[in-house]
Amino acid sequence: MKARTSQTIISSLLFGAILVVTLNAWVAYRAVETLTQSQFWVAHTWQVINAVERVLGSLKDAETGTRGYLLTGDDTYLAPYALAKAALPEELNQLQQLTTDNPQEQGRIAEMRAVIDQRLQTLDEGVKERSEGNTNSIRLFVLTGTGKTEMDHVRSLSAAMQSTEQSLLKQRTEAAAVARNKADATLIGASSLDIVLLILLFLNLSRERAMRYKAAEVAERLQELQSISDVALTRLTLAELTDELLDRVRTVAHADGVVLCMWHDGEIEVNAANGIAVNHGLRIKLDPTDPLYQAATANRVVTLTGTSAAHVPLDGLSREMHAVLVLPLTISDRVVGILMAGRRAANAFEDTDQQLLTVVADRIALSLARVNAYEAEREARRLAEASAEEVQALNTELEERVRQRTAELEATNRELEAFSYSVSHDLRAPLRSVDGISVALEEDYGEQLTPEARDFLRRIRAGVQKMGQLIDALLQLSRITRAELTREDIDVTALAEEVAADLRQQNPTRNLTLRIQPRMRADADPRLLRVALANLLGNAVKFTAKKEVAVIDVGQSPETNEFFVRDNGAGFDMQYAGKLFTAFQRLHGDRDFQGSGIGLATVSRVVRRHGGKTRAESAVGDGATFLFTLG
Repeated sequence: MKARTSQTIISSLLFGAILVVTLNAWVAYRAVETLTQSQFWVAHTWQVINAVERVLGSLKDAETGTRGYLLTGDDTYLAPYALAKAALPEELNQLQQLTTDNPQEQGRIAEMRAVIDQRLQTLDEGVKERSEGNTNSIRLFVLTGTGKTEMDHVRSLSAAMQSTEQSLLKQRTEAAAVARNKADATLIGASSLDIVLLILLFLNLSRERAMRYKAAEVAERLQELQSISDVALTRLTLAELTDELLDRVRTVAHADGVVLCMWHDGEIEVNAANGIAVNHGLRIKLDPTDPLYQAATANRVVTLTGTSAAHVPLDGLSREMHAVLVLPLTISDRVVGILMAGRRAANAFEDTDQQLLTVVADRIALSLARVNAYEAEREARRLAEASAEEVQALNTELEERVRQRTAELEATNRELEAFSYSVSHDLRAPLRSVDGISVALEEDYGEQLTPEARDFLRRIRAGVQKMGQLIDALLQLSRITRAELTREDIDVTALAEEVAADLRQQNPTRNLTLRIQPRMRADADPRLLRVALANLLGNAVKFTAKKEVAVIDVGQSPETNEFFVRDNGAGFDMQYAGKLFTAFQRLHGDRDFQGSGIGLATVSRVVRRHGGKTRAESAVGDGATFLFTLG
């Protein structure tokens, strides 16, 4: 009876113990499940944070590429811009998919998408303006000037999203801690039961600890991956970046050594290494059967162990490592390098290691692309500064040469002017002697001279007077060249009226019709401009001598702002127009129209001294028009 009772009690206690253990096991299982779920959400939170960082990184790439292109016009700067522009929609979609459980984050993503679309549209306009050759700095600045506001807006949205995720991460971490405490209490209670139950409980506890370790390891690797992303966003030099990245990759992958090689169409070039000795800069030609060649050309991950690892064409890897993981680095679907991670233990790499290192390789490729863009930008800036210094030096040298040449020309002109004035002045004395002697001969011996001799004397006197007129014209030309230019606001109409009045007085028998446009004004030297008008109007009066009614117009063209003097005189052939404003060049003989050939040359000198230009339009027998500007 007692035995039965004891058995009943033992059975009851055993049943109770089993029930308690079962309950504890159930609680422990739920705790582990809760912990796993919490770790999943922790990992999910990191994925969201990484997705936000990728969006920010791509937007920065677009900004950097566009600015480089706007500064230099080099199309190679548009490569990161095009990549970022193509990647941003997918990255935003991925971020939106990761936060489908959070309506608040969904709203922020929609707002972020709108801001990014607006920024990309502005950058597109900048690229279009630069490609069409519009280098107006104010316009380009306007196109890129809103970048800080929009980037600050995006950063504020991303900061808010990260703050929300960090808050969720804290809550989920606390929930995991509570789950762990419950599991510990359950396991401790169950450990006091039967040895079999204790063994079972121990096995269960060991499994739980393994899961916790695995989750902690995953969390640690996620943090290390985040550190790689942080390095990728810094503006380090290429050497600094590769050294820092390989150090972190070795830590993340728990590798004994890592090597980074650049890929050059069938050749690899050793770029950097960590944990292993290599010959930097060494280039190795690969055979098409080589696993490294196949990994690069097929763009796939290759795991080498044992004998295969021993044939890697790098002494350090082949001699020391028994397992090598080969990962291609791609930029825009183009293999640019190979990352090799080695471990001394054979068959050391698992699928999780391969997946992890594949993510690492993608981030290293992105980092290399960014640092290359930064290096290119720095080099372009350096070359631009060097070019600017060279141009400045050339400008200084050119200015000095121009100054010296100008001084030489001024000295030469002064000598020519002095010579012209001296010759013109010194010729007057012998001309006066010749004219005086001719007059004396005619007065004293006129009756004794034959008619032919008297005609010769008249011709001598006419030639002397002609020579005197030429000397006067040369002196006037010389004075105009040497005279100081004093500009002021002139009533051109009044000046032309004065010249016209003098011409009417000098030609009382001529039927002259001079029509002068009213309200003409100019900024010029009044004395020199009067000389020019006197020569132009005098020419018009001279070359209309054979017209019964001479019609002369003085005006200013509203379209070209040129002043003109137009007549209805003899005109000239336009094929000789180039000779008109040269001294002593005449298109009509003295029998038809007398003149010195200096008048239009004087006009040209006056106009040139004002910084203007002269030209003429005419047809034979249909008058001529002389046009000029005053600078």
